[in-house]
Amino acid sequence: MERCVYDLHAKETWAEQIDPKQASKQVTEGLCLPRPKFGCQLPQDIPNPEHLIDVAKECESLGYDSVWAYDHLSPYWLHSGIALECWTLLSAVAARTSKIRVGSLVTNVNLRNPALLAKMTSTVDCISEGRLIVGLGTGDRLSAHEMQTHGYQFPSLEHRIDRLRETILILRAMWTGEKVSVRGKTCEISNALSLPKPKQKPGPPIWVGGRHKMVLDVVVELADGWNYWGLNRKDLEDREKYLFAKCAEVGRPYMGLVKSWTGKVDARKQRSSDLTIVEDIKRRLLSQTSEHTDYFIASFGRDSDPNAYEAFAEAVKSFA
Repeated sequence: MERCVYDLHAKETWAEQIDPKQASKQVTEGLCLPRPKFGCQLPQDIPNPEHLIDVAKECESLGYDSVWAYDHLSPYWLHSGIALECWTLLSAVAARTSKIRVGSLVTNVNLRNPALLAKMTSTVDCISEGRLIVGLGTGDRLSAHEMQTHGYQFPSLEHRIDRLRETILILRAMWTGEKVSVRGKTCEISNALSLPKPKQKPGPPIWVGGRHKMVLDVVVELADGWNYWGLNRKDLEDREKYLFAKCAEVGRPYMGLVKSWTGKVDARKQRSSDLTIVEDIKRRLLSQTSEHTDYFIASFGRDSDPNAYEAFAEAVKSFA
């Protein structure tokens, strides 16, 4: 087999160009966007895989585009610390669904060797028959304690950014290459082979989650999508302008980059009409996103109203 050696720090180029003068104009004037897509973050604190598979099937029947699993060993926001593991759960969901996409939101790149992650992602993409989206992130200070208690170091932001960048490059190299050798700042592999290859060619889409501008640099350089959460409108506008400018700088078409929001949709069991729930969700989405967001992912929690899943779908569809 052919041996492939990769320079992890060579600059990527983009075939399509964008006029840098249009960047700020497009942000302020808005864009003509296609129908937004929508997904659901699975309530992993319910330690019942069959229940979560049922949730995924229900989302599939309601026309959701995707279901997602977070990658936390012991979620810092849950007093119980209960959470089913991300990738083993995704493999089970992938095997028991047929149309809906599955994804990680987001995989902490510090928890797994990139070559192992290449093997894992290829396997889940094969199980799902090409329905995987790979979400990646650096881990942040809120994750530091759970990483350290599980025996992981929590390195500097600069190190984590390098790890993110190298993970993406190694994934793509191993999804497409034969024997792969790389020497990076955070990891090194020699003649590594990952077979079978993913079902999707050249590989699953890669999204990067994060709000720091160093993360956004990686998004523009290497990712297919960006995921954000917890930004007020002013900070969101600032990040969008930054993405526009960076895309213009490297000649990348901004419209080809997926912009996705993830957030809590607090639709707990309550006595209210379906219309009231839909309108409430729409107001919340409009207050936390912008016209440039083209993918909405809801976290309902374990105590959500049974009608919330359908209401969220109706709310997002109304934006088309």
